[in-house]
Amino acid sequence: MNQEENTNPIPFKQDSKTYQKNINREFQESATLKRAQSFDIPYINLSKTPLNPDFFKIIELETARSGRIIPFLKQSQKVLVAVEDPQHQNTIHAIDGLHKRGFEVIVHLASTASIDEALSTYDRQKKYYAPKIIEQVETESIKTYENEIKDLKSIPEKLATTTQEEGLNLIDIAAMKTGASDIHYEPQEKDTIVRFRIDGVLHEVFRISHKIYGLISSQIKYSSKMKLNINNVPQDGRYTFVFNKIKIAVRVSAIPTPYGESFVCRYLSSDRKALTFEELGFIGLQLSKLQAVTKISRGMVLVTGPTGSGKSTTLYSLLNIMKSTENKVITLEDPVEYYIDQVTQSQIDENDGYTFLSGLRSILRQDPDIIMLGEIRDLPTADTALQAALTGHVLLSTLHTNSAVETLPRLINMGIKSFMLAPAMHTVIGQRLVRKVCQFCSTKISTPSEVKEEYDKMNQSLKAINPTLAFETPAEIPQAHGCEKCSHTGYSGRLVVAEVLVISEKIRRLIMEGAGSIDIITVARQEGMTTMREDGYRKVAIGMTTLEEVHRVTNITI
Repeated sequence: MNQEENTNPIPFKQDSKTYQKNINREFQESATLKRAQSFDIPYINLSKTPLNPDFFKIIELETARSGRIIPFLKQSQKVLVAVEDPQHQNTIHAIDGLHKRGFEVIVHLASTASIDEALSTYDRQKKYYAPKIIEQVETESIKTYENEIKDLKSIPEKLATTTQEEGLNLIDIAAMKTGASDIHYEPQEKDTIVRFRIDGVLHEVFRISHKIYGLISSQIKYSSKMKLNINNVPQDGRYTFVFNKIKIAVRVSAIPTPYGESFVCRYLSSDRKALTFEELGFIGLQLSKLQAVTKISRGMVLVTGPTGSGKSTTLYSLLNIMKSTENKVITLEDPVEYYIDQVTQSQIDENDGYTFLSGLRSILRQDPDIIMLGEIRDLPTADTALQAALTGHVLLSTLHTNSAVETLPRLINMGIKSFMLAPAMHTVIGQRLVRKVCQFCSTKISTPSEVKEEYDKMNQSLKAINPTLAFETPAEIPQAHGCEKCSHTGYSGRLVVAEVLVISEKIRRLIMEGAGSIDIITVARQEGMTTMREDGYRKVAIGMTTLEEVHRVTNITI
């Protein structure tokens, strides 16, 4: 980039400073944005970017002042700097100095007011930060954090003395050690709540000041390749880190709130393996039905439930059994969560126009036998998926519905014709996840009389529909307590409670006739289908979970 590349470059220092003092800040930032576009470099508004403590280790105050240069974000040897005039000699000299120290420098253009404010803040806070920063070892490893994290409540104190890159690593490793699947960063009026989702339940772990959260949120955005200067619209991104020599992918979602951006980070481990049906928690008749599904040669199989109900995990288990050297298996996912040998896996990228619909159409030209589609989101995708199932392919996917039976009218309401749905659909699996009782501290209690009545009522209903579905009322049921092994929650790990609807010839006829959910479930029950709640009660009876858990995740009337 040089002056000659711009026909009419906008002047920098000569009169812009005087001019900008006479206009309001908003216009000043707008003018700076236009200058940045003219010089083809990124723009940054430093008033919306928290001061990075790394700043004090990167550049001296006098150099920053003379070069009008502000390092505002650093990750390893990459440093982002804001400058007022990229062609000023002192600025060029400062950037050269960073290059000589091994830094990769990415230049952003900032307004005069932005630079002035940052320099003023730097000057005021230097005394506060410098002693703490000097004590930090820049190359301190994540492994050190793993040894230090004993009490999660101490994390805010540690964050006050770390760089923002190290701080995010600290939180990520804490999440890994607790087995969290997600972290929620929730800015409030006075501070920011950080919550971990462990075994499907959110726990408030600690709170941090807005100042520290500003640094952490900037690092999240930078690491996940979000736009740093945009904070008023939702953004999505991804970043990775390594824990115990395992690469962890983090899927990030950001939304604006009155107190700052709220982030949800979901962790996806690269070494996750597909589980067996038994490991997932399928038992008895449900297990037999799933095993039968793995032998089909065509038709659609849907796994349904809300977000976080283990749908993808069940799909991967199906794929892992169905794959073979004799068939072609292709997946289309958002994102790829597990890597399976002998399976061709592809990840959508909606920013580049690679959607579930366009990807599915491309996959059908790849001569597949089995297709796994991460999610059916709209009518065109559903229609194309059904066409694939009707033309000799096995099509596996997920859908957000409350129960297996509700899936059929949901697809029809989307616009799918019943004459297409009936012959294409093979099986619908509805599921939720419940927490397993801790094997180290759980105890058994005598089944309370009111619970026995619930079991008796359930069994009477089951016997009236199909005598083979009933089971004995337990004399004892599990009770959760809590110990160090389960972080004093009383639970450790999760398992599915499920219902499996196999589309029989009778049910196909009902679909063709436009029958409602009640007619369909009546026939399904006669053919051996049990509900999620009934499956949950059965798992309580054999000691796998508690009634509280089953009640928490199921809302289906017995």
